[in-house]
Formats: sequence, C-alpha cells, structure tokens
Amino acid sequence: MPPLRKTHTGTFVSPSAHMLPSLKMSLSLRVLLVGASFAASFLLVDTASAQITVARSMAGSESPVATLEEQLINRLHATTTVQADYLRHVAKLVDQKKLEARLVIAIEKYALHRNPRYAFPYFERALRYEAAKRGVALPSMRHYQSTSDPRG
Repeated sequence: MPPLRKTHTGTFVSPSAHMLPSLKMSLSLRVLLVGASFAASFLLVDTASAQITVARSMAGSESPVATLEEQLINRLHATTTVQADYLRHVAKLVDQKKLEARLVIAIEKYALHRNPRYAFPYFERALRYEAAKRGVALPSMRHYQSTSDPRG
C-alpha cells in the first residue's frame, strides 16, 4: 500500500486520491463509448436473424408454422451444410413414412434437454439407435458426410 500524504487541510490521503475525479470521468466516458459503439453496431450491421434456414414469404397459401425440416435445422443448430442436409434427409424419411414424426420430435426434445447449445450429436446418435430398432438404416453423420455430393 502506498504511503499516505498530508493535504493542505491536514487530512491524510492516498497519493492517487487526486486522480479519482479524472478516473471517474474516464470510466464514465468509457461506458458512454462502449454504449455508443454497441448501439452503432445495430445501425451498421444488416438485419441479423437467429434463424438459420431461409425465411419463407408468408404470402398466399403457405402456413406460418415451420416445417419439420426447418424446425430441426433451427432448433438443433445445424451449423454446416452437411448437418442441414442430414436433417433434410431425416425429414424426407418422415415424409416417406419410414420414420414417425412424433419419434423424430421426441428425440429432438431429448437432444435439446441433453445439451441445449449443441444438441445435434445427441440427436444423431439417438435417432440412429431408434431407427435401427424400427428397421430403418440411417447412416452416421461421418458416413453421410463422406458420401454427400460435393456439387451441392
């Protein structure tokens, strides 16, 4: 601790006590600048969305409810195109009646419960296990990735 110094009024203060007003000023200025830069970031950036899939137009006969494919991609945070393609494949199996939609949704909820931030691996493993019990051969993500079409 630095030694105390005596002021002209006879009180003892820390040597850095005279710098406190400027420190408060710089701190408030710093807070103001951080707040201004945070606000400016909203003005400079295009509208960002947490939605991963492309937004559909709500005109006409389209339902405002997300499809199973969109729900899986968004809620399981499919961050790569291969993961999104894998989930589209799962949705296609549901459309072909090879898998039940309620099974896929239940496994999605299970995976989100296990790890809300990155539920995809839990979903993939649990779905492969349950699909195998029902006689549906679902490839692993690694196998799916190695055999996916690189041309898109």
